[in-house]
This record gives sequence, structure tokens and C-alpha cells, in this order.
Amino acid sequence: MPFAVKTGNKQETENLRKHKNMSEDVRKSPVKTANREKALAALLESATITDAANKCGLNEKTLRRYLDDAEFQKEFRAARRVVFEQNIVRLQSLHAGAVETLERNLNCENPSVEVRAAQIVIEGSRKDFETLDILQRLETLENEHFEPTKKT
Repeated sequence: MPFAVKTGNKQETENLRKHKNMSEDVRKSPVKTANREKALAALLESATITDAANKCGLNEKTLRRYLDDAEFQKEFRAARRVVFEQNIVRLQSLHAGAVETLERNLNCENPSVEVRAAQIVIEGSRKDFETLDILQRLETLENEHFEPTKKT
């Protein structure tokens, strides 16, 4: 069963381990803490619990027990968010090249490719417009809500 953000990038996971404060509960033995960190890294890199268990060398039941633990769930969610944000940055760095590809394909003399490129441009523009509109509306509502009421 899928459950994790699959990055395929072991460096991201290693960076996450270095920069992420894992549980600071001193009652845990170093072995348990190391196992939890191995489990966390494996869960982030695997599509299933079974794959993660095989990858980190822990029993599948152990991983399920970790996933039932509220503290581990919190660490796992935080780690997934970090990986997700790193992937967004990577995608953003590809944006300029993707736009250039769309521009090139709008006039490539292959009608089906040109139509698909045009659809992507139009759909993306519509979504961007909707997002900007929602952000403007949200900003207006926040300003109205948080603005001190004026007494006349």
C-alpha cells in the first residue's frame, strides 16, 4: 500500500537526517533511536511498508508499530513535508525549460503536438489566474478581519 513520498534521491534523505531533529526523548536507547531513523529514511524512499522494511532491515511489524506511534507520525509528516518542499524547488528550477519547450512546440508543424502545447499553456494560465484571484480575495478577507475596527 502506497504511503510515502518517493524521492529516489538518497542525498535528500541524508540531508534530511542531518538537519532534522529526530526525537529528543532521552528515555530511548541509541539502538531504538537509530532504528527509528532507519525506518523513517526507508519509509520516505519506499512505496510500501514491505519495501521499507526490506530496505532498512527491520521487521514490517516494527514499522507498523512506529507508524502507529503519534510521535513517529509527527516526525514522518515533518520529514515528508521537507522532502515535498525540496521536490517543489526542483520542479520550479525546471519551469523555464518547460516553458521554452511549450513555446517551441506551439510552432513545430505537427498539429497534434501544437494543439497539446496550446492546451497546456491555456490550462496553466487559467489555473494561475484562478490562484491569483483566490489569493487576492483571501488577502482582502484577512485585511478586513484583522484590521482594527474604526469607531466614528
